[in-house]
Amino acid sequence: MLYNVNIPAMSELNWSLLAPYDLVITVAPKVRLEIGRFSLGLLPRIRLIANPADERVFSAGAFCEIAHDATIVIGGEHRNESLFNYTFGGPANVFKHFMTEQDWSLCTVAPVKPVHIGDNVVISTGAIVVGGAQIGSGSIVGAGAVVTGQCEPLGIYAGVPARRLRDRFDQRMADLYTQVQLPRISAEDVSKLPGLLARLASGEMPLSEYASSVRLLQDRPKVLLEGSIGPGSTVNPVKTTGYIVAGQTIANPELDAYFAQIWRKQGDSVRWSPDIFAELKLTPQTN
Repeated sequence: MLYNVNIPAMSELNWSLLAPYDLVITVAPKVRLEIGRFSLGLLPRIRLIANPADERVFSAGAFCEIAHDATIVIGGEHRNESLFNYTFGGPANVFKHFMTEQDWSLCTVAPVKPVHIGDNVVISTGAIVVGGAQIGSGSIVGAGAVVTGQCEPLGIYAGVPARRLRDRFDQRMADLYTQVQLPRISAEDVSKLPGLLARLASGEMPLSEYASSVRLLQDRPKVLLEGSIGPGSTVNPVKTTGYIVAGQTIANPELDAYFAQIWRKQGDSVRWSPDIFAELKLTPQTN
């Protein structure tokens, strides 16, 4: 169903149009960032320091959250084994024109290490995630932690560098976490999740009742976006470039018009749907 929702022009709430979908953002010209559904809040916390030639530098699963002062840093690693610190950036960049191509290549930063984050990850206040980090699904990164390597699923991590303190759940809750299939929950049923999951966790609701109360997506469509690097090395989507449905890249004028509302310059309402792909009958029915 489509709703008319009153939202101030150019409000950050416009991004709610993108929230229910997997996103693939391409920057300059082939650097890819992939963000799962309902994890869009990660995007403002990403700092893309250097652009590799052709690489997926970031991926995150569904339902991830991050504190407003946490940071995900991609690129910018120094060649720590070198005897020479490259300080010719910015105003001193003219010096590179007096270098051979080989010498200039020695001044550039080290190759970018990608960051991969699973589903339902929490990154707490003041935490920093750097290149090469891999955070497993269901894990929590504690306040002030610095994640430099691998965090296994369903753990609580803290410290510098981050280390596993304990499991996030006991075995019963870990089993439930797997069975509720959060990444596939229909956007139309997301508003029901807090109450349903609370009852399920308390034992008040059997798993069979939960399963009959929510619908699961058979396909998770992707929105393809062109991005640019903004102030502070942030990544800003600037327009949609296509869509992936059932593994096929498609163009669709109705989808273009729908998502173009994000960048509208005037007006005080948007046409919003919890699942515009289903509304336009572009994806299979949920089950």
